[in-house]
Amino acid sequence: MANVSLTIKDLKVGHFINLPIGWTSHPFILNSFIIKDERQLQIVQHLGLATISVDISRSKITQASEAEQSTTPVANGQVLAEQLAEHPLTNTETIAQPTVLKEKTEQQTQLTQQQAWWKQIRHTRSKYQNKIASLKDIYSTFSLQPEKAMERLELLSGELTIAAEQQHNFSFVLCNEEISSDTLYQNAMNVAVLSTRLAQQLAFNAQDVAIVAQTALLSQFGMLWVPASIRNKRSELTKPEVNYLKQHPAYAAQRLQDIDALPDIVVQSILQINEKFDGSGYPRGFKQDKMSKYAQLVAITTRYNEMCNANLPQHRYSPHLAIGLLFKVANKHYNKAYLEQFIKMMGIYPVGTIVSYNNSQALVQMNIIDSLRQPLIVDFNELEPIKKQPLLRHCGDENIVITKAISNNNIPPEHLEKFNLVQRSNLYYPS
Repeated sequence: MANVSLTIKDLKVGHFINLPIGWTSHPFILNSFIIKDERQLQIVQHLGLATISVDISRSKITQASEAEQSTTPVANGQVLAEQLAEHPLTNTETIAQPTVLKEKTEQQTQLTQQQAWWKQIRHTRSKYQNKIASLKDIYSTFSLQPEKAMERLELLSGELTIAAEQQHNFSFVLCNEEISSDTLYQNAMNVAVLSTRLAQQLAFNAQDVAIVAQTALLSQFGMLWVPASIRNKRSELTKPEVNYLKQHPAYAAQRLQDIDALPDIVVQSILQINEKFDGSGYPRGFKQDKMSKYAQLVAITTRYNEMCNANLPQHRYSPHLAIGLLFKVANKHYNKAYLEQFIKMMGIYPVGTIVSYNNSQALVQMNIIDSLRQPLIVDFNELEPIKKQPLLRHCGDENIVITKAISNNNIPPEHLEKFNLVQRSNLYYPS
């Protein structure tokens, strides 16, 4: 590479440039590219840079262009002088023209960034729904074609592991649509997404991550033997119904234990994921020493999902509050070291939390990995000015300081519907 530093005024169409600013600060897809036309050149010239790095070896400045560089300024100066003589600009016009261009450039930059963020969210939500369809197929296949189901389970757990490993600016994306009234598959997928990432956060080896992913994906398998009228009930469960529901890990273990290709440790861990260190869990009342390390991990993500996505609104907690409640019972119910890493992974204001800042309200849509206190939020008070869609705001770039998390009870009713706030806190890895 033959990089040279040019002043902005010396920049030409055909130069291969390397922008020294983040991709959120300009409207281009990449930071390094060839300037294709005068429009791109004008945008670059109005980014506020004094100099810019140019890769001469990758630039496409023709000999004709170089010749024009020596003659054009004179010719252009003559033409400009003639134009000014005929139509002299007032001081107001001289100042207004670059101001208008700057405003248009800023608008285009914002629109491009908004479109990129929303595109990423749409793609992630589409992937999430595809994974739900794959999981439903696995559940339905286990009874009659266990070998085929195992092949698909290994494939899906591998896909989740790869997706969790990929580096992005964001940790999770909110997929807050309720795909169907039967939410057991969404619950299992949420637990799997969180568990796989947490296993990597804890530096589990590849085999252990695979065990965690498979345990989490099958964590709701036993729910198939709980009547839908109980598992999806939208009113308080009776005591017999609660006891019936609490047997779902045992139902899963009973039906999966004879599948040779499924590791015994996965079956044992599925049985234990609703247990607690003090023995107050279910279905067996196991204590800490009886729980596998995989079950100890998945127990945390399972409880977090239960609190965020309970069937009844009065039992549903904000993700921010769910994190706090889990921490309060860390030593009593869960592996504290695992839970501390889970909290570090999710941040103070996890994705799906409704927050308040500067007397405004917003929904945390994506968390920035390197700065969990400064997430990407959906602003409830503003619309993106060009396409009139909800405005996404990057707290870090805009120096937005979140002051607190708030509950749905403090949200105006029109916002609940407009911003889809009464649905689920499903999560998936960013696309």
